[in-house]
Amino acid sequence: MGRLAVDDGARKVLVVDDDADWREFLRVSLEDLGYETTEAADGQEALDSLRRGERFGVMLLDLNMPGMSGLEVVEKLPRASTNPRIVFLTSAAAQDVGSALMSGPHYYLPKGASRDQLSLLLQSLGV
Repeated sequence: MGRLAVDDGARKVLVVDDDADWREFLRVSLEDLGYETTEAADGQEALDSLRRGERFGVMLLDLNMPGMSGLEVVEKLPRASTNPRIVFLTSAAAQDVGSALMSGPHYYLPKGASRDQLSLLLQSLGV
């Protein structure tokens, strides 16, 4: 018998970053690790995906983007229990993202992290 297809979004990752090269690296890495990805070049695109009802287990969210910062995206997330877990991506030092991390149960991954570090983080989140 085949498995029932359940679209709970657990293995889907929304990658939000204004740097196209970094988005591509993340997409390729995530796909190699068995995840399905959707890309957004800015915060508004990310919010639009969520408002359309797309479900994701994790959102890899650039903290510093032109127009709308990652923290502003988090503040504008629809109030729903289906919101993805947030992992802030930034080239800033960990101490510089403290306020963003304190805004909720969020996580941090420095830009330039390896595929193995990304994999370990996602495993630790249970996705």
